[in-house]
Amino acid sequence: MPVSRKEEWVQVAELDETDQIWFTAQFRAIMGKLGWQAKAFVGHLLGLWYDAFEHMLDYTSGEAIFSEDQPGVFDRNDLDGPQDVVEYWAKIWSENDKFYKPPHEAGTGLGLDVSWYRDILRAKLVSLRIPKRVLVAYRDRIFGEIQRMEAAFENE
Repeated sequence: MPVSRKEEWVQVAELDETDQIWFTAQFRAIMGKLGWQAKAFVGHLLGLWYDAFEHMLDYTSGEAIFSEDQPGVFDRNDLDGPQDVVEYWAKIWSENDKFYKPPHEAGTGLGLDVSWYRDILRAKLVSLRIPKRVLVAYRDRIFGEIQRMEAAFENE
């Protein structure tokens, strides 16, 4: 089924009055039981399906060297805490042109700095809206995979 204006959409994250980024209550209600896997899913949405992108939101305050953090205190926060994106990918993209190989490390080649790339990721995070059925399908598939692996482990 293609996406439709008529279905229920879920805003993934939002800015509060102090410009901290938070996952919305609706997103947490649907995806909260997945814990870190919900954050990994959003990391993939921000940077596609390359495995390392699942850590896009595993940020700890003070790790950034080349750009300023979003307001808040971060220690690889759970879904119910403020969020920020890691600086790692922004640094790589700021150094590379759009033809760089491997392509997941390609930047614009326009000399834009690390802060610009981090702000793009933050803007994607707070503007990301997903149909509820897509989130539910992902969540249910993860739970099914967990159950399959647990059953396999018990049968060993």
